[in-house]
Amino acid sequence: MSTSYEQKNSEHYCKDGASDSTSGNTSNIDAVSDSISRLDISNDDDDDKLFADPPPKEECPICLQPIPHARDVSAGGITGVDCLYQACCGKILCFGCVVAANEEMKKGNMKRLCPFCRKPIAWSDKECLKVYKDRVKLQGDAEALYQLGCKYAGGLLGLRRNGEKALELWDRAADLGSCNAHKNIADQYYKGERVEQDTDKAMHHYRLAAIGGHEMARHNLGAIEYNKGNNERAYKHYMIAAKAGMDNALKVVGDGYKYGYVTKDEYASTLRAYQVSVNEMKSKQRTIAASVLGEKRVKMYLK
Repeated sequence: MSTSYEQKNSEHYCKDGASDSTSGNTSNIDAVSDSISRLDISNDDDDDKLFADPPPKEECPICLQPIPHARDVSAGGITGVDCLYQACCGKILCFGCVVAANEEMKKGNMKRLCPFCRKPIAWSDKECLKVYKDRVKLQGDAEALYQLGCKYAGGLLGLRRNGEKALELWDRAADLGSCNAHKNIADQYYKGERVEQDTDKAMHHYRLAAIGGHEMARHNLGAIEYNKGNNERAYKHYMIAAKAGMDNALKVVGDGYKYGYVTKDEYASTLRAYQVSVNEMKSKQRTIAASVLGEKRVKMYLK
């Protein structure tokens, strides 16, 4: 896959002179964050929209089963389903299909091509980066912008870590509706990484990500509201995240029921919806993939 080898290259840096996000020179990052920060937060009190049912999960284009809105490789810690973005075709595949395809490739039953679009796999950092940049040039590809931003943020594909560039790409992706980009921007503001800490701006982006269906953003909103003492709002968020199949959120809802913050009917309906969501995302291939990734977490499987 065009994205399958980025982790093993995370210690490599290009020689393009890009500023390192840890260098201490924050003037350019501040300029980018100022652009991101021109927010109209006055409309953030639209609870009908915020607490409405999230959009349906997209499907893996191969197995046609739902995949989480949180599409990072670490998504397995959220809903038990890992995903992989294919820059060659712009599709997001579940790891069940990726691992199954790799097994067939090992047996010689499949050529080493993208399991979906059948284009040749980009092997080197240089090839992978070109595929990403070519994808970004396509107008309206929010996922490509988001993913390339992650590469700059992590110093992957031979790139030097560049927080300014990551924020710029996430900003563009967020403008196109990427809930992942909104979630990443929110993380930066909440933690004060690369930008000045600002909980209001963090919550603004968490809200937009949550409205888009991002399970972890929804969970984070619940945590922020709980810490503010807004328990009713907090558990509304936790219940929505749990209904989407998020294990940690379900545990919090269970604790909320135990301590009287969640009613018996609310807990029962949340548990039923959680089970439906999990069952829809479950498959034998995904179970096998989870086992493989449990042994080789973060390291990419295709070699």
